[in-house]
Amino acid sequence: MSSPRRRTGRTHPARLLLHAAGVVLGAACLVLVLPRVSGAPWRAVAAAVSSVPAGALAALVVLWAAGLAVHTVALTAALPGLTHRRALLLSLTGSAVANVLPLGGAAGIALNYKMTRRWGFSPAGFASFTVVSNLWDVLAKLVLPALLVPLVLTGLPVSPGLEHVVLTAAVALPVVAALAGLLLSRPRWTARLGRRVEQVRRVAAAVVVGAWGRLSLGMAAYTLLLFTLLESCLYVTRAGVPWEVVLLAFCAERLATLVGLTPGGLGLVEVGLAGALLLAPGADPAGVAAGVLVYRALTFGLEIPVGGVLLAGWTWRQRAAGPVAA
Repeated sequence: MSSPRRRTGRTHPARLLLHAAGVVLGAACLVLVLPRVSGAPWRAVAAAVSSVPAGALAALVVLWAAGLAVHTVALTAALPGLTHRRALLLSLTGSAVANVLPLGGAAGIALNYKMTRRWGFSPAGFASFTVVSNLWDVLAKLVLPALLVPLVLTGLPVSPGLEHVVLTAAVALPVVAALAGLLLSRPRWTARLGRRVEQVRRVAAAVVVGAWGRLSLGMAAYTLLLFTLLESCLYVTRAGVPWEVVLLAFCAERLATLVGLTPGGLGLVEVGLAGALLLAPGADPAGVAAGVLVYRALTFGLEIPVGGVLLAGWTWRQRAAGPVAA
């Protein structure tokens, strides 16, 4: 039987290769596929981006920051005792690591675990926080398409085939979300997976019972601000897309972020979002592509340097403070 260290050594190159393949795929989609899908050459897209006033860009950054701040309402609800400042630190540093490192989602969770342990939270508490916060994030993304039903029924400008897809997703995805939430309330289902899993389920269920309102409010407000950010990015680039189609594309973008083929959905999200936005009659291709890039630069790109700086500062402070008992 091989040692854990040797097993880790064998899998490490595979993880690097998988991550590199994801980066290459994402970059290829962004550089080669996005212009084809949008119908706008890079020169036109660059011109549309450069035409955005500096004041408008600053306002978009403020809107992005406001969304992150509102998101801490849900995060603090998921981990009782967590402050909003620390919740923001967890969010940004975890996202930065997840967007950069191979299998970054696991690395981001490991980093957040180290942080919460340093702050005195128990392993069971962090496991419950991870389950609840991610569950509410997924639930929000699955329930969101239900908002499209009244728009489709009142004449959303989409083809009949896409209309059927939207209506099916709007019904099926909330059902999936309900089944996922039901898992927390069924101890028999999780008890078969082991005592530790059942312990985490009990802690998570208690958190949900006591804080479901704050969880839902924080996630709903965060989602609304993200949609407002996308709408604003398209407005300043003069994309000419009505809000109904923006909502349709936003729902698709939220679902696409659940697919982890590339780091942070790089390339795939941009292409899918642009394609959905161009369903709008009369949309400007260069404006759409530029708006999508500005939106993703904020929600994906900006998190990397900001989170990296915060992580460096936190690490320096922990080293200065010295080791603590585990």
